[in-house]
Amino acid sequence: MKKLLILGANGQIAKLVVPILANTNINVSLTSLHARPEKNISALDAVDTAKLIPALQEVDIVYANIGAEGRQKSVANSLVNAMHEAGVKRLIWVATVGVHDELPKHQRDLWQNILGTTDNENTYMGNQAAAVSRIMSSNLDYTIIRPNELTDDNIMQDINVQTDITEIIVGGPISRLSVAEFISQLILNPDRYISQSVAISNRIS
Repeated sequence: MKKLLILGANGQIAKLVVPILANTNINVSLTSLHARPEKNISALDAVDTAKLIPALQEVDIVYANIGAEGRQKSVANSLVNAMHEAGVKRLIWVATVGVHDELPKHQRDLWQNILGTTDNENTYMGNQAAAVSRIMSSNLDYTIIRPNELTDDNIMQDINVQTDITEIIVGGPISRLSVAEFISQLILNPDRYISQSVAISNRIS
């Protein structure tokens, strides 16, 4: 049985991943910045390396879905250091599409006005991009997942997967449920997409 540590278990996608992994060979440990004992979610500040290290003991896979807290770079730095110290290699990290400037120009221009640019770490997009850069420069067996614009549609979609970070993203908005299924399958098959930054979107025929 493999042990999975989830960072950001209160997030919308993470909450969909957990039931998908029920009755599998994955032993799931749920943590978030804010504890929810009724959901078996323990408090863990992911920017605190000293607290991360003991939480990583006997862990095989880390799934980090930190969300829009604006602390992605700090968490990435602490997590990489803690995983190296604890000897844990496999990391699945959910980021925002656009961190590689891979959006179509009209969408990139719109998002830059709202979220900032990838070269400015004081903006949301820049903080996300800096976190991804930190992870990709580590020696971890990482997979970066970059979902296209998210929807709450309760449907499983046919997913388009792109692993070339220089390729403009194709496809349409993707449901959180579809993203959760993709993440769950990656957790169950952790040898896939190692050392890759993967964009996923709804396949448009």
